[in-house]
This record gives sequence, structure tokens and C-alpha cells, in this order.
Amino acid sequence: MGRATCNPILTVQKPERRIYEMGRKRLVSIHLPEHVHRVRVGKYTYYYFQRHRGTPRAGARHTLEGDPHAAPGSPDCLRFWASLNTIIAGEVVYPAGTVGALIASYRSDDAYLKRIEPRTRTVYDVHLNRMAKPEAWGMVKVQSLTPEVVRLGRDALNDTPGMANQLLSIGRTLYNWALPLGFAHSNPFEYVQDLDVPDRGHVPWPKWAVDIVIEHAPTDIARLCQLGVMTCQRESDLIRLGPLHRDGNGLWCRPKKTKRRRRAFCIPLTAEGAQLLDLWAETPITFTNSRWKTPIQRHHNDLYIYSPRGAQYTPTSLRARYHRWLKGTPEGQDLCKRWQEWIAVQTKKYEWDIDPEDATNPTIHGLRGTGILRRYAEGYGVDQISIDIGMSKQMVERYMRFKDQMEVAAQGKMRLQVAIK
Repeated sequence: MGRATCNPILTVQKPERRIYEMGRKRLVSIHLPEHVHRVRVGKYTYYYFQRHRGTPRAGARHTLEGDPHAAPGSPDCLRFWASLNTIIAGEVVYPAGTVGALIASYRSDDAYLKRIEPRTRTVYDVHLNRMAKPEAWGMVKVQSLTPEVVRLGRDALNDTPGMANQLLSIGRTLYNWALPLGFAHSNPFEYVQDLDVPDRGHVPWPKWAVDIVIEHAPTDIARLCQLGVMTCQRESDLIRLGPLHRDGNGLWCRPKKTKRRRRAFCIPLTAEGAQLLDLWAETPITFTNSRWKTPIQRHHNDLYIYSPRGAQYTPTSLRARYHRWLKGTPEGQDLCKRWQEWIAVQTKKYEWDIDPEDATNPTIHGLRGTGILRRYAEGYGVDQISIDIGMSKQMVERYMRFKDQMEVAAQGKMRLQVAIK
């Protein structure tokens, strides 16, 4: 018998095989040049050149144009290599005794590498790089930089007085470091005054704002509010405080920002505040979430404030948690709306010059001022408040400008008057 033929009508057709691409498009793997790194932000990719990145010797960070992954010879590819070579070829060698050479020596010294926090060094680098430019002061002899020249540099930044004053401050630090080493004989920055800048300290919270957060916010945010008012400390310190720091009716704190130049001090607490902290040390926080079947209890033995995971917050994650509550809940949205109405009236009535962030919602940093005004309302003077919370008298007085315009201070004065009678 011959081979049977298949009836095409009865032939079973295999389904067409389709390949679906999953995830984001993969980049062609190539080796980036030395000191070049890539940063992805959403769907965008950026390339930077920075020598010794991630080390104490890290150099200036330069943005690169183009794309090394583009097809060879394409405009994007050529632009990337052209910008890279321009940056590498643009390195400057400074003659001995110039401001540029002085800055290079300062950046290799422990005064810069160890005594300044990495985040602060980023701010320093902005101004050190500005001063070291050959077209600025980089090629100027250290002894030839006069107050007149410094004043001209300050005036060039008149549009941004805060940056101008930072330039002067960092210049003073640079020359003060150079004087004992014999690199300079005088400090020209000392003779140039800072520019006047608007007094934009964060607005303290009125009593009604504190009450809303304590009553309606999640427990960790409510604790943040209460602890901030009690201690008048920054969020970077609030997240570190815990039962270990308790002592009698006080709470020991060594502020992280000023840790290098000051020791720990004990913040006096009221009897009610001390009892509340002792209660927090023993009481877990109950967290809720619409994605969870049931609320979850967390407890951290070493902290008063901690995340839904039971872990320590960072300043960034704490602010994110606070803003999620403000923007994502009816109570938080109502607080922001009432705050915006209140701040508009206060700004118009008292001509406040405030930080832009304060126009939309109460800030965590504003709790420091709230605590200061409460201590003032209880009868404490500027000197005593300064000692109790570890803040300079000048900073305390900055917040005291609100003392006659805030509800908390007015109520405190009324209580004191009643007590006197």
C-alpha cells in the first residue's frame, strides 16, 4: 500500500508561538569607562563622571551628555564620548601658592575628609569648585585675594543671598584652616559682611494643629508630634531617641548635626511628659493598612518612634510617612486645607516671610518652634530655654518672634496671669 496522504482539511494546525517581552527593555551590556557611572530615574538614564566615587577622595561630579549605548557613530554616541573627553581634558593644574592649590590641599586634609559630614561636603564642593575655577580665583595668589575681590564675588550672587553667604562662610573656613599652616597670613573673608536674607524659619504649629495630629494621625506620627514638642529636636534626633536616653525627669540627647562640637545634654521634661515616654517604652504601636487582613502590632525596645516594620526610621522615610498621611487621608487633607487658610491670614496680617513648604502644610521642623513657645508660655526665659534644649540663643530668639502671634503663647500667658492672682 502506498503512503497515506493527509487530508489538509483534517490537519491540526499548531498554535502560533508568540514571544512576549517581559519587563523593561534591556540595555546592551558594555563596559563603561573608568569613573563613569549610570543613574536610572524612572524611564530615564543619566551618565556621570566622578573620580573616586564613594570614597573620601571623591572628586567633582560632572553630567555627561549623549548615550554610550547608542549605535556606534550615531549623534548620541558621539556626543557622549565628546563630553567625556572634554571633561577629562579640562582638568586644571594649579601653580603653588594659588587659591586653587590651597583648595586641593584642603580637600586632602582631615579637616575636610573627617571633620565634615559627607552630605555637608557636597555643599562645600559647590562653592570650592566655584572659587577654584581658573576664570574665578583659582589662579589668584592666596595672599592676593583681598576683601575687595571677595566682595565682588559675593555681589555676583546677589540674586541668591543664601548662596552668597554660604560662599563667605566656606571661604572663612578655608582661610582659617590655612592660617596656622602658613599658607595664608590673613583672612580676606572676615572683612566682608553677609548679605541680608529673609528670616524664613519654619512656622511653629498652633495648638489646634497639634491636637488634630495627636487625635487623628497614626500612633507613630502622633508620637512624633508629641516628642518633637517635648524635646524641640530635629527629626534626625527624634528617630534615635528611646528608653536608653531616659534619666529621671529628663532625656539625654547629643544632636547628630552638631555632634562633632558638643556633648550630650539632658532635656528637662514635665512630669506628664516623663510618664508618657515611660508608657511608650512598654506599649507596642498598632499599625493598620487596607492591604492587611488585621492590624499589626510592633514594638521596638530601643526607640519611641519606629516604622510599621518595627524598624528605625531615617529622616527621609519619616517625612515620607508623614506626607503620605497628610495627602492620603481625609484627616490629613483637612489639616492641610485648614493650615493653608490659617497661614494665608497670618502671613497677610503679620507680614510673615515664610519658607515655601510652610504654605502647604505644617512641617516636622516647625515642632521645634512649638516646643520653644510652650516653654516660654510656662514662664521660661530665652537663656533657660537655650540651655534646656541645646539650641543657641540666636536660634531661640528667631522662633520667639512668633511669641505674640501664636495661640499657644497667648494661652500660656493667661494661665500665668491666673496663677499670679
